[in-house]
Formats: sequence, C-alpha cells, structure tokens
Amino acid sequence: MNSTPPEPSYRSNSSPLLRIWHWSNLLVIMGSLTTVLLAKTILKTKNNVALVQSNLQANQVTVTSDQAKSVAHDFNDLAWNWHVFLGYTLSALLLLRILYELFRPKQQRLISLLKKTLKYIKIPATEKGRAKHYLFVKSTYLSFYLTLFLQACTGLFMAYSDGKDDLKPLRHNASDIHSVLMWVILGFIAIHIAGVIRAEFTHENKGIVSDMINGGENKCKPPSNRS
Repeated sequence: MNSTPPEPSYRSNSSPLLRIWHWSNLLVIMGSLTTVLLAKTILKTKNNVALVQSNLQANQVTVTSDQAKSVAHDFNDLAWNWHVFLGYTLSALLLLRILYELFRPKQQRLISLLKKTLKYIKIPATEKGRAKHYLFVKSTYLSFYLTLFLQACTGLFMAYSDGKDDLKPLRHNASDIHSVLMWVILGFIAIHIAGVIRAEFTHENKGIVSDMINGGENKCKPPSNRS
C-alpha cells in the first residue's frame, strides 16, 4: 500500500479581489515601463533640444540651447513624475497583496501550497511531470512577488533620497538595482505570457485567461494517489 501524502488541490478559481488586483497590477506595471521607455527615448532631454528651438523659431522666438534644454527637460521630468506616481501605486497594490495573503485561509496561502507541493516527490513517477510544473509555476509567482517587493523598496528609497546629498551614494546603488530588476520583471512577464499561451493550447488548462476574468472553477484535478 502506497501511503503518499495528499496533494494540494489544483485550484483555478480566483476571488474577485484577486482578479481585480491582478489586472490593476498589470496595468500599473505596463504604465510604469511605458514611462521609462518614453523618458529614455521620445522624451529624452537631449533628443528634444533641437526640436524645441526649431518650433520656437518658427514662431519668431529665439532661445539659446540652455533655454531649449530647460524646456525639453520639463517634458522628461513629466514622464519621470508619472513613473514615481505609478511606483507609489504599485507599492500600495503590493501591500494590499501581502495583506490579502495574510488574511487568506492558511491552506490557500502561497507558502502553504509550496510546502504541500513538495510532497509530490512521493507520488508515482508517471504523475511527477504535472507536480513539477505546478511547483515551478508557484515558485515563479513567489519569485515575482519578491522581485516586485525589492523593486518597490528601491523605488521608494530613490524617491525619499532625491535631493539628499548624504544619501547620494546609496541612491546610486539603489538606482542600479532598480534598473536590473526592471529587466527581471520584463523576463517574468515574458515567461508568464508564454506560459498562458501554452496553457491555452492544452486541454487540461484551456481557459486560464477567462478564469482570471470571470473567476473560473475547480476544473483542474490533482494527481490521484495510487496504491
């Protein structure tokens, strides 16, 4: 008789609060990344100095390069101001997600699911593929949340330390970490989208996108114990 421990359930249903958080988080992250893209390309100061001068000269207004640079810099600052605002919003969403996790039933918390999923190593070899995939997905979620947490912390520190000369060295280090984590988040997003697309083309997980919109149902069955 094989006395393997019970596996955690493959739940695919999501509460309305979690679904709202998911899509709000997506919009804020994409908006934040867009502000970075604009600030470093279209609205980059040095890319717009000549444009400001030519537009003003077309209206019989002549300005120096420094004056034009000041105007162009204001547009760049606007993009970064939006980035900071979205950073505060992302931090608030992350705090809500942490509170939501703490107040969920213990058996539904991410850490508890990960611990239970580790018991899958004792299930029959024929079903370990699904178990490993489930563990990979949940571990990726946890890594993503930790990355978001570090990103929020470095961003908040940069906002707090702006203009404080004594914190300038630390702010520089935080900026470097913040930039690296941005690429890590982009990697997570790419993996997530690829995983969702793959799931939509498999019989077992088809409809995963609609589940995150309408809540879904318990369609995914865990591997069964065999004696």
